[in-house]
Amino acid sequence: MALNPKLNVYVVTLNPKEKESHPTYRDLFRLKFLLDGNVADNELQNRFFQEFLNTVGKTEFRKDNESKKVIGVSEYNEEQGTSSLNLLHEREVIEGIIDGGQYGILRAYADVDNKDEKVALGTNKAVLDKFYISLYTPLNSAHGFLFVQTYTESSIQDPIKNFIIDLLRHDEKFYNVNIEPYVPKKFVEKFKSTSRIRMFTYRSKVGVSKIMRDNQVLMKGQAFDVEIKITPLEQEFIPGTEVAEAVAKKLAQKKFDKQELGNSQQSVYIQNGREHKAHYDIEKEIHSIRPTIYLADEGISVDPNTGQPDFEQIKKFTLSLLEEVKEEYNPQNDVEEL
Repeated sequence: MALNPKLNVYVVTLNPKEKESHPTYRDLFRLKFLLDGNVADNELQNRFFQEFLNTVGKTEFRKDNESKKVIGVSEYNEEQGTSSLNLLHEREVIEGIIDGGQYGILRAYADVDNKDEKVALGTNKAVLDKFYISLYTPLNSAHGFLFVQTYTESSIQDPIKNFIIDLLRHDEKFYNVNIEPYVPKKFVEKFKSTSRIRMFTYRSKVGVSKIMRDNQVLMKGQAFDVEIKITPLEQEFIPGTEVAEAVAKKLAQKKFDKQELGNSQQSVYIQNGREHKAHYDIEKEIHSIRPTIYLADEGISVDPNTGQPDFEQIKKFTLSLLEEVKEEYNPQNDVEEL
């Protein structure tokens, strides 16, 4: 079965120890590479690109011990100076393909046409997939963007985030960079317009003694995590409409153990016609949803023979999306993570 590619977008923001200093990526690179103000921007970018290659894993895999996953440059030829990653000077972007996958699990691979032909894979062997990555670090700004293409079946989000933190580290002048998820507005609006509410949930903690107050209390100092799910069976409710908000308000007035559901954590789960799902906090309204960007929905093809997506299409799509994100992103906007 072909892999199902998806795209995650992150805002990568510098986090200076001196909050009033307002440094840019240009300042960070000069500090990291011990370069003065006379060094041209192209040279800064070149130095950063080499740092990128070395940190992600140019000749050896970069291990993420917590997730038991590795990442590394997919292709690298030191003699020719070529790799599967590229520096686009004018766009201030590093982009390309990396390898990544899980290790630390004893597995085996076999010929699908001959079940008896099995070869054991030790725990130090990783099963690799190819992933697309794009990092935009504008020299005159403290805000950059990271695009990571993974799959619903295979993800390397945590190793990539840890890699970016190490790549942009400068312990003397900066704390770790902030990496926050971001979904461009058009995907939020598209998902909202094609979705229907599939469930309301209300979650809270209730003490054992409170639930069992009419009986002998067998446990003290304990609590239950209570989740109540209310699912529409017939009528379709469109998220964000007056009808949906009125229904949510009425449901919040219902009581469990003499407490209104509205006093608990309230969420709405929604689903579109493609059965893609998301949810949002009722208090923050539907504007806080963060739907997944499925690349098949955006016209990215997958080779039926190899199961791999068209990485050239992903590159073109991502670079175009970067221009849109640069136009719409407002660093004053706080986006709630799902």
